[in-house]
Amino acid sequence: MTKKTLFLLCAVLFSTVGIAAATEPETKGQTISVVDFGAKPDDGKDDTRALRRAAEYCRENAGTTLYMPAGVYRLRDAEAERLEQEVMSGKMGQNPERTIFKPYYPYVRGLDFEGSVSTTIDARGAVLMCEGWMEPLSIAGSQDFTVRGLTIDYKRKPFSEGRVCAIGENTFTVKFGPERTLTMDTPFPRVMLWDNKISGIYRSPFYFARQEVLEGNKVVFKGKLPEYMMDAPVATPHSFHFRPAILVWRSTNTTIENVTIHSQCGMGIVGFDSRDITIKGLNIIPSEGYTFSTNTDATHFACCEGTISFDGCMFRGQGDDATNVHGYYHDIASVEDGWATLTLKAPTYTHIQVADVPRVGDKMEIVKISTLEVVGEAEVVDVQHEAPQVDVKVRLNCDLPEKFEEYYLFNVTKLPRLEFRRSTVWGNLARCVLAKTRGVVIEDNIFRGSTGTAIHVGAESVWKEGTHAKDLVIQRNVMVNCGLGAGCQYGAAGIAVVIGTPDTEGTTLHDGVKIIDNTIIGTGDTTTCGISVRNAKNIEVLRNTVEGCGKMLETRSVENLVVE
Repeated sequence: MTKKTLFLLCAVLFSTVGIAAATEPETKGQTISVVDFGAKPDDGKDDTRALRRAAEYCRENAGTTLYMPAGVYRLRDAEAERLEQEVMSGKMGQNPERTIFKPYYPYVRGLDFEGSVSTTIDARGAVLMCEGWMEPLSIAGSQDFTVRGLTIDYKRKPFSEGRVCAIGENTFTVKFGPERTLTMDTPFPRVMLWDNKISGIYRSPFYFARQEVLEGNKVVFKGKLPEYMMDAPVATPHSFHFRPAILVWRSTNTTIENVTIHSQCGMGIVGFDSRDITIKGLNIIPSEGYTFSTNTDATHFACCEGTISFDGCMFRGQGDDATNVHGYYHDIASVEDGWATLTLKAPTYTHIQVADVPRVGDKMEIVKISTLEVVGEAEVVDVQHEAPQVDVKVRLNCDLPEKFEEYYLFNVTKLPRLEFRRSTVWGNLARCVLAKTRGVVIEDNIFRGSTGTAIHVGAESVWKEGTHAKDLVIQRNVMVNCGLGAGCQYGAAGIAVVIGTPDTEGTTLHDGVKIIDNTIIGTGDTTTCGISVRNAKNIEVLRNTVEGCGKMLETRSVENLVVE
């Protein structure tokens, strides 16, 4: 490792620690305590009723600071526990996501702060210990909401964790912990392993592997592992997507500061249809004694506005991207009497399972499906939608192309800036930062041991997630041992600025990209390059250090490229 790399590693780590340890701002306005409503930390009693009454008070009284003394609070719900039991008993099959993650599926809100105004949760040292699969913290229709210092975890993790205890020719055996008794009905949709050789996630997770459950909570999985993976930590999430630990929906000016999420039966934080979300000192990391954290993405933001900002955060062991910021490509199902019916054909619909509904005045780009080229823009002049409808009807201020089925509509109004600074992503499945938006700064971060390319910029038509980048800066980041497996984009270990669509020949969609002073260290194994840039113009690739990759830079369909 070069001196430059060591310097950058130390600089980013010190900056991250400094932010997390900074003096907290004082709370203002009226302050109430959850103790006033009957919740007492560490007494082992169920605090749910008291905590929900405190949340109700905040909903009804603007400007409230809700104080939670340090300690553990039990948050349990009978319906959430029933759902957990049904999933774990195999009632929903080996892929529960197909049942529990679909449009408008009913779910439990742990603490509901919908409609709150100028609310602050001051919870430094407080732990919400959830019992039953739920959405622990719901911030919906809120303004100026701050949550500070809270930790979210589950008494019974939504995954099982163990270690490899035997490796056969085409099988491996895992000895799981005693937290729950595993049976042949238990869903094992994915098996993830920690690879100490690269200090990150093993490159190839196993999906829906055949298994045999033995006595002593041992499970034999069909699959080939190298011998060096003996005693490797293993996690089997018992579902993929479900509700997030923290939902931010139709809210404005939300701050999440020094919050920790240890586990969740879905994503850590999901923001949808919201404006300006500031995240400082967030930790989505395993709880003590564990190696893995959330079942899927650590954070995910769709159809937002303003700025999504990360600073001084830590991510480790999650089952998908550290963050993904994007809007949605909508297919045009029909055009009749001036109304266009929009349908979202994303594999899992939206990530909070409600419709992405444009507003009057929103600008919609008309996008050619085969190439993702923008061929025009329209303004929404009327909207028809009523939940639980999954499709949306819009009237536009112009006519659509005659062959409308060959085009998407993309709401460019709901597209935020992204700032991702001074943070660490260490060991996750897929990418670290996935940016499909415009006005992006990714700087002074450390990315290590992700199976996918560390930074991926570009639309993905298979997920109906876009769009291409404009005004992108990626600088002073360190990327080590990334891009070895699932989620690797075009062989790039460090950075991929690309377009994922059937026909990209000759198109230049990304515009204004600066990749400067980054250090990328591959393993010389499967990564063919450190940086891949495709379908882009006005590109600067300056003073980057690339080691352990086939070559520094791979390009295709680029214009006005400057390399130093």
